[in-house]
Amino acid sequence: MTSRPAQQSNRLNSTQAPSATLTYSNCPVPNALLTALGSGILSEAGIHLNVLSGKQGVVHFTYDLPSYTRFGGEIPPLLSEGLRAPGRTRLLGITPLLGRNGYYVRGDSPIRKPADLAGRRVGVSASATRILRGELGDYLELDPWRQTLVALGTWEARALLHTLEAGGLSINDVELVRIENAFVDVPAERLQAASSLKGTDLFPDATVQQAAILEQGRADALFSWLPWAPELEARIGARPVIDLGQDARNAYASVWTVSSELVARQPEVVQRLVDAVVDAGLWAQENGDAVTRLHAENLGVTENSIRQGFGPDFHQHLVPRLDAEAFAILARTQQFLLDKKLLHEPVALDRWAAPEFLNNSLKRNLSTKKRKIA
Repeated sequence: MTSRPAQQSNRLNSTQAPSATLTYSNCPVPNALLTALGSGILSEAGIHLNVLSGKQGVVHFTYDLPSYTRFGGEIPPLLSEGLRAPGRTRLLGITPLLGRNGYYVRGDSPIRKPADLAGRRVGVSASATRILRGELGDYLELDPWRQTLVALGTWEARALLHTLEAGGLSINDVELVRIENAFVDVPAERLQAASSLKGTDLFPDATVQQAAILEQGRADALFSWLPWAPELEARIGARPVIDLGQDARNAYASVWTVSSELVARQPEVVQRLVDAVVDAGLWAQENGDAVTRLHAENLGVTENSIRQGFGPDFHQHLVPRLDAEAFAILARTQQFLLDKKLLHEPVALDRWAAPEFLNNSLKRNLSTKKRKIA
């Protein structure tokens, strides 16, 4: 744990309010919830978090716990709200991220630009193949875990379409080769064996696996992203055909949700949770090294990979948002899911959100800042 210096808090601390224990999980994206936990800001607020174990892992996609909060990719919560269990969660905030991602080749590959992918073997997961070919099969009949894994092929699929577009190619100009994607192909037995849903426990060999696929020539190119992309670069000298992190269409809307039941029954706990996370996001702006270290430990990667994968100033942008720009990123992903028949009806994003908690926290911090200036 990286503790912040003791200072006067603006919210009720653990001696003034009853403590609360929630269950949480998070995807491999930068977020202020993890920062609040690792810095001690949450415990100061009297809130304790227990991470999901692998045996509880399906909750990461079903959300069926009464006191549960999740910070991560937008696809699982959109599927939960739009396909399986409308109303089970509320949206507390969004953290936009335009991180490192793209299709990677070996350092000695003759592929130098997207157009060079013509006729080449592109490695993608079975999930991405189903999406790209429009062959969803039994998708709607699958259990929540397997169904969501299919939809998570969206990351690879969208990235490949954007890469091919940059080279004037279509999906028919390349050969899709099925490979295992460590971030999508997580069979039930591997999930059950994981001690937690932290990245360091769930994806311990992701870089090794991707490096082997390229080195053994099983594919000419494959998708990598976030801190694992620079890890792959450092390991075998891999390089992206094109850095999609330079294209705003590839931004992620990392979403923070909480159980609707908790909002209805204990709104004061939700408010304290949001207050602590907003405070952590503001604290992070002045403590980049500590925040980088927290995320590196959580994902089992180097601090340098975090800086490269998330961007050197990612710690400046961790305060959750519910503004038009953030909603637009989320809406773009939702539209892709709708276009590919992964969702049948759109989620009404404005009704899904519970902005009162974030608004209260932001107003509290603004009021405190004005008092200090005065």
